[in-house]
Amino acid sequence: MRITGIRERTVSVAGAVRNAAIGFAGMTASALVIATDARRGGKPVFGIAFDSIGRYSHGGLLRERFIPRLLAAAPDAYCDATGRGVDPLRAFDLVMRDEKPGGHGERPGAVGLIDAALWDLAAKLEDKPLWAVLAARFGTAAPDAPVAVYASGGHYREGDDLAQLRTEIERHVAAGYTRVKIKVGGAPLAHDLRRIETALDALRADGSLAVDCNAALPRERALAFVDALAAYPLAWIEEPADPLDFALLAEVAARCALPLGIGENLFSAADVLNLLRYGGLRPDRDILQMDISLSYGLTEYLKILGTLEAHGWSRRQCVPHAGHLFAFNVVAGLGLGGHETAPSGVFAPRLPVERGMMRPDDAPGVGFEHAAEFQEVFGELVA
Repeated sequence: MRITGIRERTVSVAGAVRNAAIGFAGMTASALVIATDARRGGKPVFGIAFDSIGRYSHGGLLRERFIPRLLAAAPDAYCDATGRGVDPLRAFDLVMRDEKPGGHGERPGAVGLIDAALWDLAAKLEDKPLWAVLAARFGTAAPDAPVAVYASGGHYREGDDLAQLRTEIERHVAAGYTRVKIKVGGAPLAHDLRRIETALDALRADGSLAVDCNAALPRERALAFVDALAAYPLAWIEEPADPLDFALLAEVAARCALPLGIGENLFSAADVLNLLRYGGLRPDRDILQMDISLSYGLTEYLKILGTLEAHGWSRRQCVPHAGHLFAFNVVAGLGLGGHETAPSGVFAPRLPVERGMMRPDDAPGVGFEHAAEFQEVFGELVA
């Protein structure tokens, strides 16, 4: 098996919504295809990946540094022992050649795209869904176990914000979700409390609500915010402060009995180690949300899981940020605690949801080819 080409396309994922930190009017993402000389059923086999939303596309870095390194390598440097499959762990070392340690900013997202496409390719060459490949190699859960999913959204919108929020949550509940996450921290506290009350009222009795501050609150506001939210039955408060201010996170954790959701903006095992050492988090309640694609991909995420488990955390406390098919396969395969899904987002898993649970299907690889938006996003790349 030989890699014959790697192509990236920048895709607009703009929307007229915002959270406490950013607006999405100019948001972009990268779509990536790895072409090979392998064929299945008479058709060429591609490795495919699509970005996590919120960090813009990575085309420049991919074309300047990371794609050329993989294309320049001999097949025996990235193939598995049989020579017919690909070994993403070996390929990762090729992609990261001559990269200094540290600097976990935009680079991890670019590398994560290549890594994700390689795992999609590896599963397709085995003619298996990615979740099944990962369960066999690294997992602890029973194969084909249903995955706890929650509906992520609740952005601020122009117009009647509360009415639109209620309509959105009612739609998620009707679709089978029992947990929903909404945005807070981007409006005066009184309005955010009305958003929370509106959302709780729209949920069924067995539903639960999480809120996301998107790391936008300075110290005094963050402390006042968690104090005000203490009276509400929230599943967690997400990113209430700067993600690298571990001292402030520890202060918030000591003050807040509610669970915290932390880690979306940390992109390496080294950063996660510092979070565990200095962030004051509590393994009995807090959840860790490192984004697999934005953290150099699954290869680095496996190191992150090893770091967590060495410090007494369960992988069931991991609910990665993302909302797309690749992350869903990883959550299902590795037996993580749950999956964030953006039901109206690009390449969200659109499988039946029953009482907040979603069961993976048997599509080979990640399953992008079965998604409604596949031709629109990847048609030119696989032509």
